[in-house]
Amino acid sequence: MFLGMRGTGDWVADQRPLNWREQILYLYPNGQAPLTAILSMLSSEKVDDPQFHWWTQEQSAVAGAVAGIYTLPDLTIAYVGGGVAGDVVYVQITTVLANRIRSGHQILLRDASDYRVDVVGKITGVTRGTTNSVLAVKLLEDDNNATAAPAHDLSDCDNFKIIGNINPEGGEMPDAIALNPVKVYNYTQIFRTPLSLTRTALKTRLRTGDQYQKAKAEALEMHSWEMELAFLWGIRTENIGDNGKPERTTMGVINFIRQYAAANCDDFTLNATYAGNDWTDALGSSTAGQVWLDNLLEQVFRYGAEEKLCLCGSGFVLGLQSLAQAGGTMNLSPGAKTYGMQIREWLTPFGTIYLKTHPLFSYDATTRNMGILLEPKELEYKYIDDTSFYGESSSKQHSSGYGQRRIDGLNEEYLTECGLEFGL
Repeated sequence: MFLGMRGTGDWVADQRPLNWREQILYLYPNGQAPLTAILSMLSSEKVDDPQFHWWTQEQSAVAGAVAGIYTLPDLTIAYVGGGVAGDVVYVQITTVLANRIRSGHQILLRDASDYRVDVVGKITGVTRGTTNSVLAVKLLEDDNNATAAPAHDLSDCDNFKIIGNINPEGGEMPDAIALNPVKVYNYTQIFRTPLSLTRTALKTRLRTGDQYQKAKAEALEMHSWEMELAFLWGIRTENIGDNGKPERTTMGVINFIRQYAAANCDDFTLNATYAGNDWTDALGSSTAGQVWLDNLLEQVFRYGAEEKLCLCGSGFVLGLQSLAQAGGTMNLSPGAKTYGMQIREWLTPFGTIYLKTHPLFSYDATTRNMGILLEPKELEYKYIDDTSFYGESSSKQHSSGYGQRRIDGLNEEYLTECGLEFGL
């Protein structure tokens, strides 16, 4: 399974696409809508309302800043050192962090500037306040881990990490900790792509073949890339259309990342750290572009899977090539074709990135150097009506009495009402 896409990665003999979106991938594996095509092979769900919700919560390590260490629970006397195993110290942290901590947790008290200080203790009590809370911590070892010059101790402690929980034989079950999930929502958007041909045009013989089938295929491709652009750049809105009925747009990947993971959005040309540096200028033992890229990838790969997909423009790939030519090491290799799509595999120190050049990025000078990192398995396609073709014979399109308004030709369309759900 490639990045969460179901199946073996290729069409088997005599296999027919199950829906029009799979047809897009089948007919145009390297076309203008790779994200829409990939979504056809990921999980999807029919919804019964144009606004759909989901809940998400972060399961991360419990760690954070320490405001101070004290020897009394009222925090009137600051800790000055000399603690031994069995002593109790009082640690002030924010209540947001304290809400994920209970008695019995094993805690590591640290000094960010000198990790020799590390002292392990057991939390024996939690006093929660409105903004700040206090942890009673019984030391499990002496505070003498950093006596060599420069000497430091727990009086320099500025952060902590929960490293487990401690329980006696035959003990009672400890208190449970509940996490509050975050509610997220999106809208479905109605996409319509019409197909119109006159009766005379349908009867006219052309050297280029059946123009109806050609026009139908072109309409499907246009339908797919208009959906593609909305899945990328769309924002979440609900308004009233010109006909007085509700009109909605769905939130796309880019704006979802900007809203919920803003720290993962960066631009080398706008980053003040690299002001005055060109992409391939020397910076330390590397280049400015390589340093920027490494720092960003390290941050992006802190969470989630070790494999990610990058939809990018041709300028993005050219930038990687420029770094390699400037003396860097860039592990890019042709990957196996997946459902006909040509994928490049990029091995980084932080994880594997599968590069897929996106034609709609490459065509536009404003997005040619752009890349979007995502995990396809975290995307779910939600639809009220999946992509359908409404032809002249479809009763869904024509109500009774249509014959009185008949035109000299045909009017048909592709219609989809859908949106995306994102994992955090």
